[in-house]
Amino acid sequence: MTFLDRISTGWKAWVLLFVITFGAAAPGVFNLPALDRDESRFAQASKQMLESGDYIRLRYQDELRNKKPAGIHWLQAGSTALFTGAEAKQIWTYRVPSWLGAAFGTLACFWCGIPLIGRRASWLGAALFGATLLLTSEAHISKTDGVLVFLTTLSIGALARLYMRNDQSKRMALLFWTAMGLVFLIKGPVGPMVAAYAGIGAWVWTKATVGKGGDWWKVLLWWPGPLIFVALVLPWFLWIQAATHGEFIKGAVGKDLKDKFTGASEGHGGWPFYHLTHLPAWFFPATLMLAPACVAAWHRLKPRNELGWKWLRDSAAIAAVVFAFLTVLLFALPLLPHPEGTGLMAKTLGTLSTLKTLPAYPALLLAAFWYIAGRDDWKTRWPIGIDGLTDETRAIRFIVAWAALTFVFFELMPTLLSHYILPAYPAMGLLCGYAAVQLMDGVRMPVSRWISLTLFAIGAILLLAVSFPGVAVFYMEETAGDFKTVAASQVLESWTAYRSFPLWLWWVGFALAGFAIVEFARRKDGLAILLAIAASITIGWHVRIFMLPSQVWLQPTETARAALEEVCGVPGDDADCNTVAPQRILALGYAEPSYILTMGTQNLHPPETPLDLPTDTAAYPLVYLVNFEDRKAVPAIADEVANLRAEADRMKLCVTESEPHYALNYSNGDPVNFRAIRFDTGGCPGVSPAE
Repeated sequence: MTFLDRISTGWKAWVLLFVITFGAAAPGVFNLPALDRDESRFAQASKQMLESGDYIRLRYQDELRNKKPAGIHWLQAGSTALFTGAEAKQIWTYRVPSWLGAAFGTLACFWCGIPLIGRRASWLGAALFGATLLLTSEAHISKTDGVLVFLTTLSIGALARLYMRNDQSKRMALLFWTAMGLVFLIKGPVGPMVAAYAGIGAWVWTKATVGKGGDWWKVLLWWPGPLIFVALVLPWFLWIQAATHGEFIKGAVGKDLKDKFTGASEGHGGWPFYHLTHLPAWFFPATLMLAPACVAAWHRLKPRNELGWKWLRDSAAIAAVVFAFLTVLLFALPLLPHPEGTGLMAKTLGTLSTLKTLPAYPALLLAAFWYIAGRDDWKTRWPIGIDGLTDETRAIRFIVAWAALTFVFFELMPTLLSHYILPAYPAMGLLCGYAAVQLMDGVRMPVSRWISLTLFAIGAILLLAVSFPGVAVFYMEETAGDFKTVAASQVLESWTAYRSFPLWLWWVGFALAGFAIVEFARRKDGLAILLAIAASITIGWHVRIFMLPSQVWLQPTETARAALEEVCGVPGDDADCNTVAPQRILALGYAEPSYILTMGTQNLHPPETPLDLPTDTAAYPLVYLVNFEDRKAVPAIADEVANLRAEADRMKLCVTESEPHYALNYSNGDPVNFRAIRFDTGGCPGVSPAE
């Protein structure tokens, strides 16, 4: 028995895979501050569930957050209640579901691949997927994606067993529908769509080549399965619709989902082949096997005779026609005259003219092949038959349908964010594991080997470069010149402490990546994969333990906290000060969600922040957090602060100010110049932090 056989069997196979992702992400869970903006918005809505006891409506302060279903918020609220409580402001408690979800996603990838490509290939593929930078990064961000990839992959694993075994297993059908219901409560239709691309894609592929797709899926129609899905999903949707007076569906579908298809939602656009160009970094270290994975899949799926090549050419022509049709539709529909009124035709054309149609390409492609595959003239012209349709071919079709259709869908979306592509990564990881076993068994792929080696080297160089202190210093110097309220030299002097951080993990990651390249070039593929995984984990630890936590100049809310602490202005920190802390903070020129999450729901930000000092003495002490670099404020921030100081003089209030604190707000690219200003009645108490 080989080393790979030993580690891919028994309980240790599952433990090792879990530890890869769980351990790689652990430092980020505890070391990184709350991120802006999505993470803090998710966590704040979950926090307000605990504070209010309302587990139906989703709120961000006083606003309804009608974007995603409540599933992830229930998990985050539950983990926070378990570890701390509603009053806790530590972000790590909200990250636990994503952390566990990503680790279980690695296990689900292994479980999914076993009936498709075997235990050895599945273990390697899951290990490579579990160490990818994108997965381990999403594992320490309190959003939906860690749990989404776990439940989606679990459902596809059940589907794969039905597909490969064709045993009409009711247990697998129930598992599929349960996972579908749960993932729908996490991120709506994304999970079901990815599972549909895998299952329907493989079925249509078979139908188009042999004339029938098989009836392996019929057990999914067994009534308890869909009933479980409805029982999981429907009650909350009825409750939320009633609680929001019908506003949830309007916000989630009519606004949030629609915005993602009609344009670059919230400015999240990108260049062509956005996700493809991110692969060297986000899919690292699995890039070591990416090119061989493509070649191995092609060798398994390519036509075996002249008739097969003709079928392939026809299929490519049909795919091109479908794509051209959607492209023409995209540009032509807005130019067509639309019927006036509120009739069905007017509404349909109006909706189509605003929606971007290209993301529908994978679904329309499947529909086109399903239609033509059932026509007698297609069957007569291309009677390929079932010769050569082995279980291995069927399995690779399933995985390729899952990976390719999902990848194309997210690549064609107008809204582009790196984590959107994550549900395709388990399939890509399994293909990498499939290729790795072939290489280890002696199959030669010389060209793809060197292409992959290059991709892996590019990814390693990029990750090592951006995590080196010199890069941080370069961006500091570039950013310092953007400040308008202070000289660049003063900003750089205040950032001196952030110019260096420990590099011993960096050097270990550098060495491991180098050894992986050397061993892969020497055809020691198993050792190269283990070294590549170790390199990814080590570089990730360096970034999450030393680099990112040390760069406080890139953490505006933590910089704001430093300013507030100078005047004892953090609510609830009375014990750490020599005087009473305020009940809330009033922010001017700063409104990031991490400020609300970590400082308290009661704190205000523009435009809710009052610009007049209260006359009631019970409102004091009063603390303003001012960003003097805010260039959008009307009137200007400096004028607003001058008015507050003038009011304080008239009211004979004590005014205590912190030193200026500078940072870059990475969420919008703007510099911030914070100063905390505290107003007290009855003289000036000592407000220095207690020693």
